Amino acid sequence: MTTNPRLAVFLLFTMICLPLQQADADELLMRDGSRLLGKVVKREGGTLEFETSYAGVIKVKWDEVSELHADEPMKLMLEDESTLTAKSIRNTEAGVLLDDEEEADQSAGSLARAGLEFINPDPWRTGEGYKLDGHVNFALSKERGNTDKDELDADADLTWRLKHDRFRMFGEFERDRNNNKKSKDKWKLNSSYDRFLTKKWYAGAVVGFEHDQFADLNLRTTIGPKTGYQWFESKAMNLSTEVGPIYVDEDFDTDQDSDYVSLGWAINFDKYIFGDFMQFYHRQSGLWNLEDTGDLVWNTWTGLRFPMILGIIASTEMKVEYNSGAAEDADDVDTTYTLKLGYAW
Repeated sequence: MTTNPRLAVFLLFTMICLPLQQADADELLMRDGSRLLGKVVKREGGTLEFETSYAGVIKVKWDEVSELHADEPMKLMLEDESTLTAKSIRNTEAGVLLDDEEEADQSAGSLARAGLEFINPDPWRTGEGYKLDGHVNFALSKERGNTDKDELDADADLTWRLKHDRFRMFGEFERDRNNNKKSKDKWKLNSSYDRFLTKKWYAGAVVGFEHDQFADLNLRTTIGPKTGYQWFESKAMNLSTEVGPIYVDEDFDTDQDSDYVSLGWAINFDKYIFGDFMQFYHRQSGLWNLEDTGDLVWNTWTGLRFPMILGIIASTEMKVEYNSGAAEDADDVDTTYTLKLGYAW
């Protein structure tokens, strides 16, 4: 039997290259004995992301990981925000054992399990870059027939995050027409700056503007300092609470204008549910008049986001606006239910 020379050369080349390809891959060993080859992406919030050629990025619980061996040094961020590198990590019940062949002073080092916070952390966490994310949403409807009705809703939020600084903005716009007559005209714009004093505590300032024609509100301006606490901060879940004295100036069309000092607060929460299938979110802000304690302004936005493809998201939201000091011809409570389509980055 004769052997095709070209086939023999191809098989020989494949046998030589296959070990080389595997040597270039990172190795993940699980506690149940499973072994995966691919690329370590990062570890954050108790979850390790590992990229494979056949299943893309998979997520595994860090407690189920036994060992990690990387072709290139992994960057580690510790609880005290210091960083180091390691090419091998063993995750044991007693702690985390590190080994880096290139750095003898780190060879066979050990850490408490809680001491390792991130593997390959995002650049903004180490002060080497920033993170910019946000959403923009639209809801548009047109009704023609016995009733001519047009509705346009739009909102956007933006967060610019650095290691010790954060800038946030939120704005929304609503305009409705019924039988060619305007029935709603309102907008809101809020911005804030946070300076992190510790990993969790921060201080900063807020400024906001609000207009609602049919609530007789020409312009409400709010400005003041604040302090806050960041309970959680990751892609999977975020929660922050803040409070501070806020100066409020209200300009009404017909009612008497007013200004006062209030106790302001804010809550921002979001969490992914069922993996990345759905995100629940809740945003709340309030102003309690310290000169007239019966005067309270309280707004909430609660909803679900459904990521689709290419950054497109569908959302359903319930917004509740309460103002105990509303103008005489305006309701104290305004509730809006909205279906939106938008983009996230």
